[in-house]
Amino acid sequence: MTESSTGFASRTPRSSGVQSVARAAALLGAVVDSPSGGATLTELSKLTGLNVSTVHRLLGTLCAEGLLCRSREGDRFQPGPVLLRLGRRSLASTGLPEVTAVLKELADATGETASIGMRRGDRVLVLVSVQSEQPLRYLGEPGVSVPLTQTAMGVALLAFDSAPPRERAPSPGAPPQGIPSRGAPSQGVPSQGRAGDAAAGPADGAEEWSWRVRLLAAQFRGFAVLDGADGSGLRGLAAPVDSGSPYIQLAVDIQGPLGRMTDDRLDALGTRVVAAADSLRGLPVALALGQL
Repeated sequence: MTESSTGFASRTPRSSGVQSVARAAALLGAVVDSPSGGATLTELSKLTGLNVSTVHRLLGTLCAEGLLCRSREGDRFQPGPVLLRLGRRSLASTGLPEVTAVLKELADATGETASIGMRRGDRVLVLVSVQSEQPLRYLGEPGVSVPLTQTAMGVALLAFDSAPPRERAPSPGAPPQGIPSRGAPSQGVPSQGRAGDAAAGPADGAEEWSWRVRLLAAQFRGFAVLDGADGSGLRGLAAPVDSGSPYIQLAVDIQGPLGRMTDDRLDALGTRVVAAADSLRGLPVALALGQL
């Protein structure tokens, strides 16, 4: 958490005690968010908009209470043992350790990089990845946001989301919403009469029909398959996670070279992915909402 002096000055704390807590919180956030493993007194003053003497006084208190500590060289302030302990407790409450363990097991079992992602509008945000140990592998990048239509996780989220299309529709040009849940009647899948129309229609109609078939195939299999359209030679398999949310927000996938994830292995690999997704059912709400 970093905050400009303007943003900080715009607050009107009720008392000096509340003001001190707010200032201490700003310092803690600045230290935690520092990309260089800590921050100096001068840097913290600039980041928070507080004068150096105020920062010096607050840092002394935070260090005395174990929330911060000095680096070995003594010129930078870093998270202290109490703050680290609080962080571990908070991390445990999100279910993240369990997620990482499941992804590690999935990566070991399939030999491919395993990830979990969350839907945000018409994109998927990668939350956690465990890389394959193969020399040639997909490099999972937590924090990357990818359009729904360009990742197997996005296809799985579209295929198994039960929300009405008008509530959860992607941005214009994205594939249709459609299939509510495994084994349930599809909504938005064209009828037999419309199938011929789509096939005989313009290119965009054919593309829409192709996406509907892709979503139906994912529902039939229980997992989605998507090959990289950018010439990357990658293939992804993904399954939705029931996290207790009213909507399907999370999905698990594996990604790897198409040469290893061949068609004859799809059923076996898909079974592994679905099992991993099922084992993460009922994740804490904090993880489902991406509040890590």
